[in-house]
Amino acid sequence: MIKSSCSVRISFPVFMIFLNIIFGGKFMRSSNKLITSVLIMILTLVLISFPVFSEEFFGGNIDWTQFSGQEIRLIMCEHWYTNGLKPIVSEFENKTGIKVIFDIYPEEAFYTKVRVELAGAQPTMDGFMIGSLDMGSYTAANWLEPLNPFFENKNLVDDEWYDFQDLYPSAIDGGTHQGKLLVLPVGAEAEVMAYRKDILEEKGLSVPNTYEELYDAAKKIKTDDMAGYVSRGLRGLSIVWEWSGFLLSYGGRYFDENGNPFFNSPEGIAATDIYTKLLMETGPSGVVNYGWQEVIASAQQGKAGILIEASGALPPLEGDESVVKGKIGYAQIPAGPNQERIPNYWFWNLAMNPYSEKKDATFLFLTWATSKPVFLKIARDSGVSGARLSVWSDSEFFEKQNKEWIDTCIESMSFVKADLIPYLNAKYPEIADSISVELQNVIIGAKSSKEALDESAKQVADLLKK
Repeated sequence: MIKSSCSVRISFPVFMIFLNIIFGGKFMRSSNKLITSVLIMILTLVLISFPVFSEEFFGGNIDWTQFSGQEIRLIMCEHWYTNGLKPIVSEFENKTGIKVIFDIYPEEAFYTKVRVELAGAQPTMDGFMIGSLDMGSYTAANWLEPLNPFFENKNLVDDEWYDFQDLYPSAIDGGTHQGKLLVLPVGAEAEVMAYRKDILEEKGLSVPNTYEELYDAAKKIKTDDMAGYVSRGLRGLSIVWEWSGFLLSYGGRYFDENGNPFFNSPEGIAATDIYTKLLMETGPSGVVNYGWQEVIASAQQGKAGILIEASGALPPLEGDESVVKGKIGYAQIPAGPNQERIPNYWFWNLAMNPYSEKKDATFLFLTWATSKPVFLKIARDSGVSGARLSVWSDSEFFEKQNKEWIDTCIESMSFVKADLIPYLNAKYPEIADSISVELQNVIIGAKSSKEALDESAKQVADLLKK
């Protein structure tokens, strides 16, 4: 649970001057330490009784207190956005009088929890995060409350303050179905390659430009203490998300022009061969249990020579707790055989439970949590951009970040081909799970890439017939 707190910012010298004014200049001269201590304590209690709001978080011509006394509950995924939002939710609570409860879960557990809540058609959850993975299935099940009517209610949102046009257009398009806006974006990410500059220099290696060059470099970097290449091997979306960038860059596709499974094409098999070979021969032990958190932790600890990860997951590599701070270079993902680079992408969003009984209060929170000032605050503090265009032009954000990372992120998003990932297919979660099981079979040596993809393609074909 997020607990309310006041944001009182007052320095000790100012505090002492204030006391001296109150007591006619005699306070500073008092020799009674006990009285002094008591007075300080009393005045402190008085001061914290009056909340001081960070007004930059609240603007527009609306009444922020109109739903005071209500309580809303959101289910959130463990994510940089969640981590950045948590410390400032108290500002929203103090200003609006709305109590906000966050239930936060690791990614795989998060998906399960949200689906269970929605399937129960209960009002116990008011809002939730939703990734690209679930857009199709949730839309088909009518589990997403359309937001258009709320935006039309000018008692709930000030258009000029919210600045809807500042949100990533592609993210808005991905969250709109049949003219209905179903989600508000909080994160837009694409695959980026990160590498140890010092290790490549030490080994006399260039930054890999192709996947074969990546494999050769990773083989030369690999030691008992360092993986040459680290990426996701965890069942489910984790492994499939990373593998998809390989698939597309190799010229493979999920489906052919008739909608039949096509990821087991020669291009798909070649992409799977290189992906699994990298993990099997140059990756860390236990890689089948690696999600993005483990990938980043491994790199932070100096145990990864090269990795490919979501752009929004990479800023911790430059954090104070990272042993490789200042040693990381950033580049586009390698090119496939036809010199194509098509990184996978991901949008995280906030959505409203259609069964919620507190929709207006929830909408107020959703717009606040995706507003320009909140995104700027999170970006400046955490180093990640979120889903607003204005962040990239913010001087304070820009000055604090690795310039190579910023340039690489912007370029990477330009390479994205969103229509090639079937997120809007209602059965995509099941499709991804089938592929993930077979990819793991290849990694552990149980099947060849062709055997594994052929089996998954058969399963997916049967799934699509149901």
